[in-house]
Amino acid sequence: MKAERDLIAYNDLKRKVIEPGFCTLCGACVAACPVDALEIEKKELRYVHDCSEDLKFCPLCYDVCPYTEALLLETLGFVTEAPDRREDLGYYRKLALAQSVDKKLQEQTCSGGVVTALLRYAIDKGTIDSAVISESELKSTTELKSSFGLIPDDVLVAVKGKLSTGAVATAFRKAVREYGRTKIAFVGTPCAVLALRKLESWEHKITDSLKIIIGLMCLWSYSLPNLIEYTAKKYDLEPSEIQKMTLDNDFKIHVKDNVVTLPVSEAKAQALLGCRTCVDFTAELADISVGGARPLEDWSTVIIRTATGEKLFDDAVKDGIIRLRSQEEPEVFSHLMMMATQKKKAALSEIKKREKTGLPVPPSASRLTQLLPRELRLLSSFAVD
Repeated sequence: MKAERDLIAYNDLKRKVIEPGFCTLCGACVAACPVDALEIEKKELRYVHDCSEDLKFCPLCYDVCPYTEALLLETLGFVTEAPDRREDLGYYRKLALAQSVDKKLQEQTCSGGVVTALLRYAIDKGTIDSAVISESELKSTTELKSSFGLIPDDVLVAVKGKLSTGAVATAFRKAVREYGRTKIAFVGTPCAVLALRKLESWEHKITDSLKIIIGLMCLWSYSLPNLIEYTAKKYDLEPSEIQKMTLDNDFKIHVKDNVVTLPVSEAKAQALLGCRTCVDFTAELADISVGGARPLEDWSTVIIRTATGEKLFDDAVKDGIIRLRSQEEPEVFSHLMMMATQKKKAALSEIKKREKTGLPVPPSASRLTQLLPRELRLLSSFAVD
């Protein structure tokens, strides 16, 4: 029989997720812990209090982690009422090409400025009272921190080409506990969206304040120290020169009067380990998913998944905050589906490779591969590294 101390869920989280290097510091475990046993400090998850002193057994930190197998089927319940489903995109109600009507807003954000426009609109209408987002650190455009906006101007920083992770779940808890926010919009990458849906599935009390989740399409997130060190050595780029980084068919580093292009294979080598086994490109559990609209500039691809997301989006269109592109753009949607499929195939290939060589695999990855269709699993054999 296990000793009581060995029943602490953190032990499993540490062994299966943290020590193998899969943790992306989303902050879900910190947000969930009822006794504040965990904290994120200096880009490291720290166990600062022995929770066994207060709790005989608590599975929360393990269950809400996006890299564990717990609650995966339960989280699907948030989107399965949608009438349509594609293996590459997940469940959805409709697809759209959209942009903010405010031209200045487009210039201050990425793509069509849709996320920021929706957040500002929702705050103005009283639908939400704050928005948990990720924003650039003042001293470095490549570093991101978690924050939440209380007034419309605060959300101008949302969606600045997010390529690294931030403890957005921790910021969510702070918005609830320290600032008393009761109507919060959450903006995050697929892993952070999954973490919030797990918290909802657990019926954690802080999610009573969650009103809408906006997911950001994401191929991979990056270890910025490794990426910056690599680009400095190979391309002679100083961190202070970098204005933004974007990832599509190629990884592009934008500096003043120049763009440095890296092959995807080089960029992938700098991706966080947990991201390499992630199969979700389009944030399939969000209320609304938003990404670029290649090859169009200043437009966003929007996937509406839930009734909550549909109402906010449709109201914003009706009130002239967001405009839709009327003409058909098959190239945009074919590119979106290609990227989504490519991520799934690459992740499955990585999982298969790690299992074959005896390397650890996140528990969630093993479970998700069982849920994906057989045809897609077979295609992973032909994935391009």
